[in-house]
Amino acid sequence: MLACAFVINGVQIAAQIFIATCKPEWVSNINILLAVTMMSQYVIGFPCAFLIMSDGGDKRKIEKRKMNLPHFLIAFMMGYALLMAGNLIGLGLTYGIGVLKGDPVSNSLQDMIGDTNIWITSIYTVLCAPVLEELLFRKVICDRVVKYGQGAAVIMSGLMFGLFHGNFNQFFYAWFIGSFFAFIYVKTGNIKYTIGLHMMVNFIGSVAGGLFLQYVDLEHLTPISMLITLFYVIIVYGIVIAGIVLLILNISKLKTNDRYMGIDTTQRNILMLVNVGMILYYVFFFIMMMVQALVL
Repeated sequence: MLACAFVINGVQIAAQIFIATCKPEWVSNINILLAVTMMSQYVIGFPCAFLIMSDGGDKRKIEKRKMNLPHFLIAFMMGYALLMAGNLIGLGLTYGIGVLKGDPVSNSLQDMIGDTNIWITSIYTVLCAPVLEELLFRKVICDRVVKYGQGAAVIMSGLMFGLFHGNFNQFFYAWFIGSFFAFIYVKTGNIKYTIGLHMMVNFIGSVAGGLFLQYVDLEHLTPISMLITLFYVIIVYGIVIAGIVLLILNISKLKTNDRYMGIDTTQRNILMLVNVGMILYYVFFFIMMMVQALVL
Protein backbone atom coordinates (compact mmCIF):
# COMPACT_ATOMS: atom_id res chain seq x y z
CA MET A 1 0.00 0.00 0.00
CA LEU A 2 2.94 2.33 0.51
CA ALA A 3 3.78 2.01 -3.19
CA CYS A 4 0.12 2.70 -4.03
CA ALA A 5 0.21 5.83 -1.88
CA PHE A 6 3.36 7.04 -3.64
CA VAL A 7 1.81 6.46 -7.07
CA ILE A 8 -1.58 8.07 -6.32
CA ASN A 9 -0.07 11.10 -4.62
CA GLY A 10 2.81 11.25 -7.09
CA VAL A 11 0.62 11.58 -10.19
CA GLN A 12 -1.49 14.17 -8.38
CA ILE A 13 1.57 16.25 -7.50
CA ALA A 14 2.96 15.80 -11.02
CA ALA A 15 -0.30 17.11 -12.48
CA GLN A 16 -0.21 20.15 -10.22
CA ILE A 17 3.43 20.86 -11.14
CA PHE A 18 2.54 20.52 -14.82
CA ILE A 19 -0.26 23.07 -14.42
CA ALA A 20 1.93 25.49 -12.49
CA THR A 21 4.67 25.22 -15.12
CA CYS A 22 2.76 25.05 -18.40
CA LYS A 23 -0.55 26.69 -17.58
CA PRO A 24 0.03 28.98 -14.56
CA GLU A 25 -3.24 30.81 -15.26
CA TRP A 26 -5.11 27.60 -14.36
CA VAL A 27 -3.74 27.59 -10.81
CA SER A 28 -6.16 30.31 -9.74
CA ASN A 29 -9.14 28.46 -11.28
CA ILE A 30 -10.31 25.96 -8.66
CA ASN A 31 -12.55 24.14 -11.15
CA ILE A 32 -9.76 23.45 -13.65
CA LEU A 33 -7.29 22.61 -10.89
CA LEU A 34 -9.68 20.12 -9.32
CA ALA A 35 -10.62 18.57 -12.67
CA VAL A 36 -6.98 17.99 -13.66
CA THR A 37 -6.09 16.69 -10.19
CA MET A 38 -9.12 14.40 -10.20
CA MET A 39 -8.31 13.03 -13.65
CA SER A 40 -4.71 12.28 -12.71
CA GLN A 41 -5.69 10.62 -9.45
CA TYR A 42 -8.60 8.50 -10.61
CA VAL A 43 -7.68 7.83 -14.24
CA ILE A 44 -3.97 7.16 -13.69
CA GLY A 45 -3.19 6.83 -9.97
CA PHE A 46 -5.84 4.38 -8.80
CA PRO A 47 -5.61 2.02 -11.81
CA CYS A 48 -1.83 1.85 -11.24
CA ALA A 49 -2.48 1.09 -7.57
CA PHE A 50 -4.78 -1.78 -8.53
CA LEU A 51 -2.07 -3.16 -10.80
CA ILE A 52 0.47 -2.97 -7.98
CA MET A 53 -1.85 -4.84 -5.62
CA SER A 54 -3.10 -7.38 -8.17
CA ASP A 55 -0.22 -9.84 -7.82
CA GLY A 56 0.50 -9.75 -4.10
CA GLY A 57 -1.19 -11.06 -1.00
CA ASP A 58 -3.14 -14.15 0.00
CA LYS A 59 -6.71 -13.15 -0.83
CA ARG A 60 -9.64 -14.77 0.95
CA LYS A 61 -13.17 -14.87 -0.40
CA ILE A 62 -15.62 -13.31 2.02
CA GLU A 63 -18.99 -15.03 2.21
CA LYS A 64 -21.70 -12.95 0.57
CA ARG A 65 -24.81 -11.95 2.49
CA LYS A 66 -27.67 -9.74 1.42
CA MET A 67 -28.51 -6.45 3.13
CA ASN A 68 -32.14 -5.38 2.86
CA LEU A 69 -33.20 -1.78 2.37
CA PRO A 70 -34.11 -1.03 6.03
CA HIS A 71 -30.71 -2.32 7.21
CA PHE A 72 -28.99 -0.33 4.46
CA LEU A 73 -30.71 2.89 5.58
CA ILE A 74 -29.87 2.14 9.21
CA ALA A 75 -26.22 1.61 8.21
CA PHE A 76 -26.28 4.95 6.36
CA MET A 77 -27.53 6.85 9.40
CA MET A 78 -25.03 5.13 11.71
CA GLY A 79 -22.19 5.82 9.29
CA TYR A 80 -23.15 9.46 8.91
CA ALA A 81 -23.23 9.89 12.69
CA LEU A 82 -19.71 8.43 12.91
CA LEU A 83 -18.57 10.78 10.15
CA MET A 84 -19.92 13.83 11.97
CA ALA A 85 -18.31 12.73 15.24
CA GLY A 86 -14.96 12.33 13.51
CA ASN A 87 -15.43 15.65 11.75
CA LEU A 88 -15.91 17.44 15.08
CA ILE A 89 -12.73 15.86 16.47
CA GLY A 90 -10.79 16.89 13.36
CA LEU A 91 -12.10 20.44 13.47
CA GLY A 92 -11.30 20.70 17.18
CA LEU A 93 -7.76 19.44 16.66
CA THR A 94 -7.05 21.75 13.73
CA TYR A 95 -8.54 24.68 15.63
CA GLY A 96 -6.13 23.94 18.48
CA ILE A 97 -3.19 23.72 16.07
CA GLY A 98 -4.25 27.01 14.52
CA VAL A 99 -4.35 28.69 17.93
CA LEU A 100 -0.87 27.39 18.79
CA LYS A 101 0.69 28.53 15.50
CA GLY A 102 -1.26 31.81 15.43
CA ASP A 103 -2.82 31.13 12.03
CA PRO A 104 -5.91 29.02 11.17
CA VAL A 105 -5.29 25.65 9.54
CA SER A 106 -6.68 25.63 6.01
CA ASN A 107 -9.58 23.29 5.31
CA SER A 108 -9.11 22.37 1.67
CA LEU A 109 -12.25 20.23 1.53
CA GLN A 110 -14.47 23.03 2.82
CA ASP A 111 -12.88 25.48 0.38
CA MET A 112 -13.42 23.06 -2.48
CA ILE A 113 -17.07 22.45 -1.60
CA GLY A 114 -17.81 26.15 -1.29
CA ASP A 115 -16.02 27.32 -4.44
CA THR A 116 -16.10 24.49 -6.98
CA ASN A 117 -18.66 23.95 -9.72
CA ILE A 118 -21.24 21.60 -8.23
CA TRP A 119 -21.12 19.21 -11.21
CA ILE A 120 -17.36 18.76 -10.90
CA THR A 121 -17.78 18.22 -7.17
CA SER A 122 -20.49 15.64 -7.83
CA ILE A 123 -18.36 13.66 -10.29
CA TYR A 124 -15.39 13.78 -7.93
CA THR A 125 -17.09 13.01 -4.61
CA VAL A 126 -20.18 11.01 -5.54
CA LEU A 127 -18.96 8.91 -8.48
CA CYS A 128 -15.17 8.57 -8.68
CA ALA A 129 -14.17 8.59 -5.02
CA PRO A 130 -16.75 6.10 -3.69
CA VAL A 131 -16.18 3.52 -6.41
CA LEU A 132 -12.38 3.55 -6.58
CA GLU A 133 -11.72 4.17 -2.88
CA GLU A 134 -14.08 1.37 -1.83
CA LEU A 135 -12.50 -1.05 -4.28
CA LEU A 136 -9.01 -0.26 -2.99
CA PHE A 137 -9.49 0.36 0.73
CA ARG A 138 -12.30 -2.09 1.39
CA LYS A 139 -12.17 -4.90 -1.17
CA VAL A 140 -8.44 -5.08 -1.89
CA ILE A 141 -7.27 -4.54 1.70
CA CYS A 142 -9.99 -6.54 3.46
CA ASP A 143 -9.70 -9.50 1.09
CA ARG A 144 -6.01 -9.75 1.99
CA VAL A 145 -6.22 -9.09 5.73
CA VAL A 146 -9.45 -10.93 6.65
CA LYS A 147 -7.46 -14.17 6.99
CA TYR A 148 -6.28 -12.71 10.31
CA GLY A 149 -9.87 -12.03 11.39
CA GLN A 150 -12.64 -9.62 10.52
CA GLY A 151 -11.49 -7.21 13.23
CA ALA A 152 -8.02 -7.08 11.69
CA ALA A 153 -9.49 -6.20 8.30
CA VAL A 154 -11.63 -3.46 9.85
CA ILE A 155 -8.65 -1.97 11.73
CA MET A 156 -6.35 -1.95 8.74
CA SER A 157 -8.90 -0.66 6.25
CA GLY A 158 -10.08 2.17 8.50
CA LEU A 159 -6.63 3.29 9.62
CA MET A 160 -5.10 3.28 6.15
CA PHE A 161 -8.13 5.07 4.71
CA GLY A 162 -7.95 7.78 7.37
CA LEU A 163 -4.23 8.37 6.87
CA PHE A 164 -4.64 8.38 3.08
CA HIS A 165 -6.62 11.63 3.26
CA GLY A 166 -3.40 13.36 4.33
CA ASN A 167 -4.74 16.04 6.67
CA PHE A 168 -6.04 16.34 10.22
CA ASN A 169 -9.35 17.83 9.08
CA GLN A 170 -10.35 14.60 7.37
CA PHE A 171 -8.32 11.96 9.21
CA PHE A 172 -10.73 11.17 12.04
CA TYR A 173 -13.96 11.03 10.08
CA ALA A 174 -12.30 9.06 7.29
CA TRP A 175 -10.88 6.66 9.91
CA PHE A 176 -14.25 6.21 11.65
CA ILE A 177 -16.35 5.79 8.54
CA GLY A 178 -13.69 3.74 6.76
CA SER A 179 -13.71 1.29 9.68
CA PHE A 180 -17.50 1.16 9.60
CA PHE A 181 -17.58 0.53 5.86
CA ALA A 182 -14.98 -2.21 6.31
CA PHE A 183 -17.24 -3.80 8.96
CA ILE A 184 -20.15 -3.74 6.49
CA TYR A 185 -17.96 -5.28 3.79
CA VAL A 186 -16.57 -8.15 5.89
CA LYS A 187 -20.09 -8.94 7.10
CA THR A 188 -21.74 -8.89 3.65
CA GLY A 189 -18.87 -9.67 1.28
CA ASN A 190 -20.47 -7.30 -1.20
CA ILE A 191 -18.67 -4.10 -2.13
CA LYS A 192 -21.77 -2.58 -3.76
CA TYR A 193 -23.21 -1.84 -0.32
CA THR A 194 -20.24 0.19 0.85
CA ILE A 195 -20.01 1.96 -2.51
CA GLY A 196 -23.67 2.93 -2.15
CA LEU A 197 -23.19 4.10 1.45
CA HIS A 198 -20.09 6.07 0.47
CA MET A 199 -22.01 7.75 -2.36
CA MET A 200 -24.87 8.74 -0.05
CA VAL A 201 -22.59 10.10 2.65
CA ASN A 202 -20.56 12.12 0.15
CA PHE A 203 -23.70 13.42 -1.53
CA ILE A 204 -25.06 14.80 1.74
CA GLY A 205 -21.72 16.29 2.76
CA SER A 206 -20.36 17.55 -0.55
CA VAL A 207 -23.20 18.10 -3.01
CA ALA A 208 -26.06 19.07 -0.69
CA GLY A 209 -23.59 20.87 1.58
CA GLY A 210 -21.96 22.56 -1.40
CA LEU A 211 -25.26 23.81 -2.75
CA PHE A 212 -26.15 25.12 0.68
CA LEU A 213 -22.85 26.99 1.06
CA GLN A 214 -23.02 28.43 -2.46
CA TYR A 215 -26.61 29.67 -2.37
CA VAL A 216 -27.17 30.63 1.28
CA ASP A 217 -25.36 33.66 2.68
CA LEU A 218 -25.26 32.92 6.40
CA GLU A 219 -24.17 36.49 7.20
CA HIS A 220 -27.16 38.06 5.41
CA LEU A 221 -30.10 35.71 5.88
CA THR A 222 -33.39 36.43 4.15
CA PRO A 223 -36.69 34.76 5.12
CA ILE A 224 -36.27 32.26 2.25
CA SER A 225 -32.66 31.48 3.11
CA MET A 226 -33.64 31.07 6.78
CA LEU A 227 -36.21 28.45 5.78
CA ILE A 228 -33.63 26.68 3.60
CA THR A 229 -31.11 26.75 6.46
CA LEU A 230 -33.68 25.39 8.91
CA PHE A 231 -34.66 22.61 6.52
CA TYR A 232 -31.01 21.68 5.88
CA VAL A 233 -30.15 21.67 9.59
CA ILE A 234 -33.20 19.54 10.45
CA ILE A 235 -32.33 16.98 7.75
CA VAL A 236 -28.62 16.73 8.58
CA TYR A 237 -28.90 16.72 12.34
CA GLY A 238 -31.97 14.51 12.18
CA ILE A 239 -29.83 11.90 10.40
CA VAL A 240 -27.03 12.39 12.94
CA ILE A 241 -29.31 12.04 15.98
CA ALA A 242 -31.03 9.00 14.50
CA GLY A 243 -27.61 7.51 13.73
CA ILE A 244 -26.38 8.04 17.29
CA VAL A 245 -29.50 6.40 18.72
CA LEU A 246 -29.14 3.47 16.32
CA LEU A 247 -25.47 3.07 17.21
CA ILE A 248 -26.34 2.91 20.90
CA LEU A 249 -29.14 0.41 20.29
CA ASN A 250 -27.02 -1.80 18.02
CA ILE A 251 -23.60 -1.52 19.66
CA SER A 252 -23.79 -5.11 20.93
CA LYS A 253 -24.31 -6.34 17.36
CA LEU A 254 -21.21 -4.65 15.96
CA LYS A 255 -19.00 -7.64 16.62
CA THR A 256 -16.45 -9.23 14.33
CA ASN A 257 -15.47 -12.85 13.88
CA ASP A 258 -11.81 -12.90 14.87
CA ARG A 259 -10.83 -16.45 14.05
CA TYR A 260 -7.53 -16.22 12.24
CA MET A 261 -4.54 -18.25 11.13
CA GLY A 262 -2.91 -19.91 14.12
CA ILE A 263 -1.20 -16.90 15.73
CA ASP A 264 -2.05 -15.02 18.91
CA THR A 265 -3.44 -11.50 19.00
CA THR A 266 -0.11 -9.84 19.84
CA GLN A 267 1.68 -11.53 16.94
CA ARG A 268 -1.17 -10.63 14.62
CA ASN A 269 -1.14 -6.96 15.60
CA ILE A 270 2.64 -6.73 15.25
CA LEU A 271 2.48 -8.44 11.87
CA MET A 272 -0.20 -6.02 10.67
CA LEU A 273 0.62 -2.72 12.32
CA VAL A 274 4.32 -2.73 13.20
CA ASN A 275 6.07 -3.83 10.05
CA VAL A 276 8.43 -1.81 7.88
CA GLY A 277 5.86 -1.07 5.21
CA MET A 278 3.23 0.16 7.67
CA ILE A 279 5.72 2.24 9.64
CA LEU A 280 6.80 3.96 6.42
CA TYR A 281 3.12 4.43 5.52
CA TYR A 282 2.51 6.12 8.90
CA VAL A 283 5.56 8.34 8.53
CA PHE A 284 4.73 9.35 4.95
CA PHE A 285 1.19 10.47 5.74
CA PHE A 286 2.03 11.94 9.14
CA ILE A 287 4.60 14.22 7.46
CA MET A 288 2.01 15.14 4.84
CA MET A 289 -0.54 15.94 7.58
CA MET A 290 1.94 18.06 9.53
CA VAL A 291 2.95 20.00 6.42
CA GLN A 292 -0.70 20.66 5.61
CA ALA A 293 -1.40 21.81 9.17
CA LEU A 294 1.72 23.88 9.87
CA VAL A 295 2.92 25.14 6.47
CA LEU A 296 0.08 25.39 3.96
